[in-house]
Amino acid sequence: METDRRDFLIQGAGALAGVALMPGLEAMAFRIAKGYPVAIVGMGRQGRAIAAELQKLGATITAVCDSDEPRLNSAKRRVGEAATYSDVEQLLANESSIEAIFVATPTHLHRSIAEAAVAAGKHVYCEAPLAHTLEDARAIAAATRSSDRVFQVGLLARSNPVYSLARSFFRTEAFLKLVSMRAQNSRKTSWRQAASTAARQARLDWRLDPAVSLGLPGEWGTHQFDVIHWFTGQYPVRVSGNGGVFVWEDGRKVAD
Repeated sequence: METDRRDFLIQGAGALAGVALMPGLEAMAFRIAKGYPVAIVGMGRQGRAIAAELQKLGATITAVCDSDEPRLNSAKRRVGEAATYSDVEQLLANESSIEAIFVATPTHLHRSIAEAAVAAGKHVYCEAPLAHTLEDARAIAAATRSSDRVFQVGLLARSNPVYSLARSFFRTEAFLKLVSMRAQNSRKTSWRQAASTAARQARLDWRLDPAVSLGLPGEWGTHQFDVIHWFTGQYPVRVSGNGGVFVWEDGRKVAD
C-alpha cells in the first residue's frame, strides 16, 4: 500500500501542479485510488481549484482548513461532507485517517504547516513558492528529508505538456548557443480583494504586505524562474533587480 500512496502523491499531485493551466485532468484519474483521504489547508482560489481537481480524480476530501470564516463556509458547500477546521493542528489531531495534505495558504505559512504535517506522518503537496525565506525553505527540506513522506512543490510548468515538449526540443541542442532566456507575466490584476471589513481585507491582501509577501518575482515569478532552471539545469551566478509602483498607486509598498 505504501507504494500506492507514494504514487498518488507523485502522479496525482504532479498533475495538480498544472491546475492553473490545465483545468481538465480526467485522464489522470486511473492513476489514483478512489477514496484516497486527503485534506486541503487554505481555501482561497488555488485551494478551491485543487478541491475541484481532487474531486475529479476520485480522492476523498476528508477535511478542509482556513482561518477565514467566509471562505471556510464556502468550502463546506463545495466539498460536502468534509470536516471544517480553522486550525491546522486541530485538523491533524482529529483526522488521523488522512494520508496527504494539500497546502494552498499564504507563502509565509508554508513552513509551519509543512513541518506539522510531516511530523504527523502525512504526505504533503505545497503550492509554490515553497517558502517566504531561505531559512524556512531549508527547514522544510530538513523536515522532509528526515522522514519517509513524499513532499512536492506545485511548480505548474512541470506537468504542462507544452513546456515538456519545449524542454525536449531545447535538450536536443538544436540551439547553437544560449544567449539569454526571458519570461514575462501579463496578468493585469491589482492583487486587492473585496472584503466587508478592513481587517479581513488586510488578511486577504497579504500579497501587498512586504513583511510576508515575495511580490511578483517570488509569488508568480517562481514558476518562470523554475522553467529556466528546468530547461538548462543551471543556476544563476548573479542577480539584480529593480521595480516600483507604476500602475496601482494605492499606497502599496510591493512593486507592481
